[in-house]
Amino acid sequence: NITSERRTETTVPQQQLFVLNSPFVIETAKVFAARIQKDATSDADRVQRAFALAYGRPASTDEAQLFETFLQGSDSEPTANRLSRWERVAQILIGSNEFMYVD
Repeated sequence: NITSERRTETTVPQQQLFVLNSPFVIETAKVFAARIQKDATSDADRVQRAFALAYGRPASTDEAQLFETFLQGSDSEPTANRLSRWERVAQILIGSNEFMYVD
């Protein structure tokens, strides 16, 4: 047996795809999105609230602008996505490395 003081990282793309597409994460994203939408009234405030809840920090200017631009967009085929834009934002935040790993 070989021992190691630290576990090596083994994250592969398939693991991340599994996390993002798992029913648990999808349901969690839906609940998280509903909470964010209830907690604040504007998209800018909601983005900041989402980052505060998920990461314990405010969104940077670039992050806030990116998400707000995404939220203002529209889907060419609304039925192609099973999640709303806010639910997808929540899924992105939940599936990120910053959410999964403590530095």
